[in-house]
This record gives sequence, structure tokens and C-alpha cells, in this order.
Amino acid sequence: MADDIVEEDTALPEEPVPDMPVTGEEADAGGEEVPDTPENGSMVPDAFIRDLKTFGESIRKSPGLIEQIRDVFEYHLVDMTDRRTFSRIVNALTMILGHSSTMVVATACHINAAAFFIDIKKQVGEDEEEAEAIAVLQHLTALYGNRVQEAYALSVGSLDEDWFTADINTFRREGEQSWMIELHLAQYNGTIAHLKMTPESLFQLTLILMNEVKKLPAEAFDQEMISRYGDDIKSFATRFSLRTDDGAPPGYA
Repeated sequence: MADDIVEEDTALPEEPVPDMPVTGEEADAGGEEVPDTPENGSMVPDAFIRDLKTFGESIRKSPGLIEQIRDVFEYHLVDMTDRRTFSRIVNALTMILGHSSTMVVATACHINAAAFFIDIKKQVGEDEEEAEAIAVLQHLTALYGNRVQEAYALSVGSLDEDWFTADINTFRREGEQSWMIELHLAQYNGTIAHLKMTPESLFQLTLILMNEVKKLPAEAFDQEMISRYGDDIKSFATRFSLRTDDGAPPGYA
């Protein structure tokens, strides 16, 4: 199964940003980036529609901008994505497009949702010029949305060493007696770890980690988190304990 580490969403920067992670307000919804919903129930903020017109005017006046946008994405997404990738993309796009149009492109790509574009079309109606701008955004999102969304999610981590995702799989192949556990971990700094263990090795690793935890003071942990998982922690010791046979026949207390 895959356990996504809970993360906080951020607003796009108001100005060109330096080579540093973006921080801001929470808005994550089930792993898919969704903006705050305005009072009218739309996914699309009024400011986005206003900036969409600016973006449309820019690409009509300079059609070559579309290729320049693609060049920015291709350049920054060719290497492994890390916490700084998104801010670098935003900074580079701002140099080419200016702030308003960059907001439109980066927002559409990091939200990466078909419903978002449906909502945009409802708001702009039959305007042909804005429809052309939407088509360009859809094309860019189709090409780069998944990678930009990943870069955006990485950019909101609090520490480079925090876990971004944890993917664990326990299995026993057909015809084999031994169980195996595979664990894939990804940190916000882009580092990926892959462990393949026997149950005994997993148990030993758990003991090592638990013994290390004893060295930390209570205030090092979120007490709400401790309360939430308290029963799981307590049940770990008894999960694999075999019941002793007292010789009583089945059905007797």
C-alpha cells in the first residue's frame, strides 16, 4: 500500500522567487492539488480568470512564448525533482511571462485536474480568445502536469529529511515459503531509499528504531499523533505472541 505523508499546500509566490522552497497556506485534498473554493462554489478564483486574459493576450502577441514555456519545463524537469524544482520553474517563467501569466500557467499545471478546466470554461463562456488560452493551458498541463504537481508537493515539505511518501508491500510468491517486505521511501529533498527485508529483518529494524526513540524527550513528538496511534503501538508487542496451550478442550473458558 502507499501511505502519502500529509503535507501543507502553498500559494504561488507574489514575485519572482529565489532558489528556495515555496511556503504558504494549506489546501491539499486527497493527494490532488485543489485551490481554495471561492464563495460562488467555483474551483477557480476570480483572479485566475483576470490573469487568464493577460496570458491570452501575451500568447496572441507573441506565439513563440508557448515554445519558450515548454523549454523552461523541459530544462527544469529533465533531472530528478526536488524541493527547489517548483520555485525554479516559477522564477524562470516569471522572467519570460511576468507575474500574472506565470500564476496562470503554474497554477493550472500543479492543480493538474480536468475538473478545473471544466470550471474555467463555465466561467469564461463562449469567448474565443480565452478559449484559445485555455486550450494552450490544457496542452501544457497534459504534457507537464504530473511532474509539476510532484514538484509543487515536494516544495511544501518542512524539512529536506521529512518523508514525502512511503510505499510498502508485503508478499509471498507462489510456491515459496518465505515472506518478503519491500519498502520504498522518498524524502522531500528527492532522496529515495529502497529496502527489501525478511520478516525477521523487519522486526529487528523496528526494535532498533524503537530503542532509538527511547533516547528522545517526550516533547520531540506531537502528542496528538501519539494519542492517535497509541493503540497500534501498544498492540505491537502482542500481535505475534502465540497463545499458550493450557490443555483445555475447545469451547471451554
